[in-house]
Amino acid sequence: MAHIAFVVPRFHTNLFHATAALLDAGHVVSVLATGAGSGEDHSRLTPILLGTTPEPGAVKETLRRLKPDLLFIRTAADLSRQAAKVARQQGLRAMRYDLLTLDGAPTAKQRLLHWWRGLPGQRVTPVRTPGDRAERHGAAHFLPWPVTRWADVAVTDAVLRQTPVPVLCVGKLGSPRKNHLPLIEALEALGGGEVARLTLVGSLNRVNFADGASYHDTLQQAVDARDWIEMRAEVPYAEMPRLFADHAICVLPSVDEPLGFAPVEGMAFGTIPVISAQSGSAGYLTGGTDGVIVDMQDPTALRGGLEPLLHDAGTRRAMSAAARATAESELSPKRFVERMEAILAAG
Repeated sequence: MAHIAFVVPRFHTNLFHATAALLDAGHVVSVLATGAGSGEDHSRLTPILLGTTPEPGAVKETLRRLKPDLLFIRTAADLSRQAAKVARQQGLRAMRYDLLTLDGAPTAKQRLLHWWRGLPGQRVTPVRTPGDRAERHGAAHFLPWPVTRWADVAVTDAVLRQTPVPVLCVGKLGSPRKNHLPLIEALEALGGGEVARLTLVGSLNRVNFADGASYHDTLQQAVDARDWIEMRAEVPYAEMPRLFADHAICVLPSVDEPLGFAPVEGMAFGTIPVISAQSGSAGYLTGGTDGVIVDMQDPTALRGGLEPLLHDAGTRRAMSAAARATAESELSPKRFVERMEAILAAG
């Protein structure tokens, strides 16, 4: 068994499920983080907090003591640069984690930043271009985060047969690029409250339009004008399984979305993912089988992608079952461990 260490800004829920899978498989796991966020689960592992600018020698001593077989370095302020430097000095195998597509190349600015931080050339990414089924491309390895049905709930047949169809959208409620308003417009064009019941969930960060108007205020007005939409801010992570189980569909209509993981998490519960082609997680889907991929550059694509799901319970049943099957195979904790062990074996 190997000792695997991660350098990260904080111990995100994605990383919790990944480290739990590795621990269950018998590996030793350490997490070095700049700080801790609210709601983190330290029941399986307590991260080592080193700050954004660690004291001289702190990273060196920590890695000397841990001696990991493989160190993954994510962008985490000066902690990343120090960890990469110490890994070179101590002869530790290190890989960087990024959100470029598997076959993607960094921009000139990104290459300069990697050079300045001394980050390793070998990398892992959870992002593939839709349709790409490669596990490796040159120095890049595909390593998607695992998903698991971590609460004893799931989408039932009654939910899949329900009309109006319950639709979920998870994304920051103050961010225009999350495209809540185009989603509302698409649903309204398909019949609004006659065919769908929409729940918007997300944090309350505020981003203004160019003219200074608050996007969140505009979104709130749109919600208030429609009795078939509910908006819930700052929902605790512990409540997400119930939300997934109560909704047949989870839509991510974002643009410029590096990953966008909520619809993928929902797949483990049988919630059907509808993901924009401009989101990194679209590459997890076989479009038309275990989910729907929509090109948000086409103003009619979202409406077209949702229409068969809203009007045919049989389509919802089939796609829900396929989404859950993908979550339990290609995106399972077992498959994550297999991919990790293949990376370890590749040397």
